[in-house]
Amino acid sequence: MTTRRNFIQMLGGSVAGLAAQGAGTLGGLTGIAGVGALTASGAASAAAPLTIAFPTDVPSWDPLVRVAPNPISIYRSVFDAAIDIDEKGVLRPGVVTAWRWKDASGKALELDFRPDVLFHNDDKLTSDDFRFTLFDRLQADKSLQVGGIWWALEGIETPSPTRAVMHFKAPMVTAPAFLGYMGSYLLPRKYFEKVGAQGFVAKPVGSGPYRLVNYERDSRMTLAAFDKHWRGAPKIRDVVFQVVKDPTARVAAVQASQADVSGMLPLREALRLAQGGTHESRITPTIDSYIVHMVNGGPTADRNVRLAMHHAIDKQALVRAFFNNVPVPMSTPAAPGTPAFDPGFTFAYDPAQSKQLLAQSGYSAAKPVRVKFLATNGVYPSDYDVARAIQQMWKKVGIEAELSPIEPAQFFSQAVAGTLPGPTLWLWQNGSGDPELSAGSYLNPKTGFSVWRSADVSPRLDPLLVELDETKRIEGYKAFHRWAVGEGYALPLMQGIATASYRKGVQYTPFLSGWMLPDYWSA
Repeated sequence: MTTRRNFIQMLGGSVAGLAAQGAGTLGGLTGIAGVGALTASGAASAAAPLTIAFPTDVPSWDPLVRVAPNPISIYRSVFDAAIDIDEKGVLRPGVVTAWRWKDASGKALELDFRPDVLFHNDDKLTSDDFRFTLFDRLQADKSLQVGGIWWALEGIETPSPTRAVMHFKAPMVTAPAFLGYMGSYLLPRKYFEKVGAQGFVAKPVGSGPYRLVNYERDSRMTLAAFDKHWRGAPKIRDVVFQVVKDPTARVAAVQASQADVSGMLPLREALRLAQGGTHESRITPTIDSYIVHMVNGGPTADRNVRLAMHHAIDKQALVRAFFNNVPVPMSTPAAPGTPAFDPGFTFAYDPAQSKQLLAQSGYSAAKPVRVKFLATNGVYPSDYDVARAIQQMWKKVGIEAELSPIEPAQFFSQAVAGTLPGPTLWLWQNGSGDPELSAGSYLNPKTGFSVWRSADVSPRLDPLLVELDETKRIEGYKAFHRWAVGEGYALPLMQGIATASYRKGVQYTPFLSGWMLPDYWSA
């Protein structure tokens, strides 16, 4: 059969962020064949580049080092994933033109590759590069976090340059979803083996629609159109991703025409910019979800405290105050439009119940429970403002939360190490819509993606990871979600949202995954 993933038709659209490898500035990129800020004719591009004010940098120019959802827009501009996901969130042929299970157990996945894909140095992409990326490299270097996705991969056959067969030692029914999301940025074997890991980070080569021509860490990256891309040359020839971590500065940049496009803005600012006559804005509800991750330690090791925290959050008020009622409040981890969305389950906003639960554990307004509370600040729309509002809601029931900002790099490294000091507000990104790539990851104690870790999760989750009957699998995830929420292991808040403002004249294509991909735009 071709695929069991009709669930990829959906409403919309991790472990990243330790210190990146390589030098802060990439120079001499034109020394790689095919890499340089040149047009197809060889002349320097005369048009000014399109500048995007973007909230995060890449953790490394080796995309296998960290599983990083935040810089997906940058990575997908330079590297191709094996399977494509379009702007409507549909899994579709890309470098891999077709895929099918060769068995009835989900352990042998056959893939067909396009014969005309070139890397930026003009090497032809073949099934051997796929094997190198997802098997040979991961076997040779166990520190690569993409290996956490492909732990069950036993081998990859390459019977021809345009065909590969992935063999798994355990069923991996979500393999196509991972191949389309962020588990398979394809790398050139010959070039990588020639220059080595450090050489690759210094001068990366992908097969994506743009080539990297200059990079300044935590500042900017300059991309040039790759005219030989299999999807055709991008209409926008030159692009600069400008790293602007502060959302106020991103608003100012686009308003002052220092940036052509600015993303992840507070919704009210995006709406204001659209009213000025010079800019347009797009507000897109996504497949992602705002959640509060719980940690199994300190006060939140107490179930009563966790549930009290959840009952105290007025999600509808948050949606109304910060997002103009665009995203939908959520009671389970599955967002609207995804297969495991469960409209029949509601977790009540009930401050009185919060107080009763706290009292059962010896807490009250006079003797509040004290917790550390973390949130990103400006990485996602209104993230820190939402955290402040939650902090005040908790205070009303007897929970004193000490709120501190956290960088994505800090969050991911501390989550992996199990050292997060307290609950964390986070926008969990899931470009595939599959429940395994959301709660099935951040609640799975066997993976590096997990935040909450307890022994009672695996007996309930493990059977779902190998369930081949799609109906049973999805119903099983709905039950798992209800149980996990009932235990307070994570607090789902609302559907994610992506915002973008841009000067008039830019033909911007919003992605329901929240991605900002300039090769789909024109100007």
